Formats: sequence, structure tokens, C-alpha cells
Amino acid sequence: MRPDFPIAGSPERTVWRSVVETAAGELFVLERIPSQTYSRKQQIARSLQQLNDLGINQLSVYIPDTHGEFMPLIDHGLWQLCPFITGVDLDRPTYVKDGWRGEEAAEFLILLYNISRNHLFSADTPSFSIVAYCRNLFAQIDERQPTVAARYFPFINHLESHFFPIHNDLPSGFCHGDYHPMNIIWGNHSIRAVIDWEFSGIKPEIYDLANLMGCLGMEDPNSLTGPFVSRLVSRLQQSGIFSDSSWKVLPDMMLAIRFAWLSEWLRKNDQPMIRLEADYMELLLDHSSTIEIPSFLIPSKTGS
Repeated sequence: MRPDFPIAGSPERTVWRSVVETAAGELFVLERIPSQTYSRKQQIARSLQQLNDLGINQLSVYIPDTHGEFMPLIDHGLWQLCPFITGVDLDRPTYVKDGWRGEEAAEFLILLYNISRNHLFSADTPSFSIVAYCRNLFAQIDERQPTVAARYFPFINHLESHFFPIHNDLPSGFCHGDYHPMNIIWGNHSIRAVIDWEFSGIKPEIYDLANLMGCLGMEDPNSLTGPFVSRLVSRLQQSGIFSDSSWKVLPDMMLAIRFAWLSEWLRKNDQPMIRLEADYMELLLDHSSTIEIPSFLIPSKTGS
């Protein structure tokens, strides 16, 4: 047992976890998972194995037992095991000024896009609708916390008018679903692994970029016009993987995904973060034209 090694990712989705070391000095992450998540964990394990087989090696793939089970039942518990990958800690918040991180983050998205679309990859997971998510969340807030709902009404109202009606027509594909700097294990000038695939599945193709940029802006709003984002977007533009229609909705997709983060603050009853999230969403809405995307693709305030 090596509890002295910190584990990246969210601990809330496991019953217990720890780094363990073999007699040969190899390090692994051993996790016990809740039984109700078994099916979803199986989907994730199969998807990661398939992505790895198709050429994405920046993953920590789960290791099957001798019977081929990714999550065997041992001593009345469900367990999973994957390699422990060490990395270099982020220097927060100054890392948002590192242009090389933007290029590396873009390269991973390009690889994921090409692998999942151009090979025999099957996403064994249902599609996700950020539209339904936002509407359901706001309805609950409106019922239980009307004061909070009033603060967030301008954002849901904007999305209802400008983004939700066209959401279902956007090109989609397999996405990580929670792609942000803390779910990346960084090397000195590279990405060693991308972790925490709990929200992976079929989503609008621009989803991962929108989530990443939204998180960078939450870390430091100035980062949205800084080197990380500039080189991230420039490399993705150069690759041509995203359609014009996806680029056009990037600011609104960023705004919509912030409702998922709001849900996290509400779950924890984190009042300062609930207020801060509203301030940030207001900033995104008011300054969407300054977000680092091609100027000819930015929709005007009238929606034209």
C-alpha cells in the first residue's frame, strides 16, 4: 500500500482507492467501485481498451483479471486496477500561460477525433444532451431555490433563444466529456495520460474544447485570450476536424456546460462558488466576441 502517492481524478466515484506497489516496484491504482456503477464502469473500461488498441497510448487502461474481467468480484467487492502514471504538478494558475500545453491538448483531441471516427470504434454508451441537462437542472433550481434561479435566468434564457434550437443539428462524436487540465497528467512538455472518463460518450464534437476553455477561463478569465487557448484553437483550426457550425456555437456551448459545474456547487452547497459561477457566466455571455475563435465564425449579438 502506497497512500503517500496522491491520485489525480475524482475520489467520489469510488468506495475506496489507493496506490499499490508490487514486489517488483510497479505502481498501480486499486479501486473498489460501487455496485450500482458496474455497467457504466464496464462501458468505460471497454472503450479505453479499444481506444488503446487503436493507437491512443495516453491512457491508463484497466487491467483484466485472468478470466478477462475488468471488474472482478472479490471478497464481496467489485475491484478495478490500472497503472499509476506519475506526472508534473500544475503551477496554478500560471500554467494557463503555457502555450505548449494548448498544442498538446489539441493534439490529443485531434487523435481522439480521428481514431473514434475513422476506425472500427463503437461507443457503447448513450448520447448525452446538454439541452435536457440544463433544462432539468434549471427547473429544479427554480422550484427549490428561486433566488438562485433568478440570478441564472438570463443565461438559460439566452441558451433557449440562441443555442438549444440548433443543438440537435450539430455534428457529434465520441468525447471525453470532462476534458480539463486537472484530468490531464502532464509531463515536462507533453501529456502523459488523460484520466477520468466517467462522462465519456457521444456529444457535439465541440464539447471537449468548450469544456476545456470554460475551465481555463474559470481559472483565469484572461487565459481565454492567452497563449494556452490561442495555440489550442490555432492547432484545432489547422486540423480542420470541427465544422463551421460547431465553431459558431463554441461560446454558447461553453456557457451551457457551466451549468454542469453549477450542479456540482449546488450539490456541495458551496455558496461562494454558486455566486462566482454566475459572475463567470455573465462574463462569458457579455464577452463572447473576445473568445479566441475565428472572427468570421463568431455569431453576432442578433444571432445572424
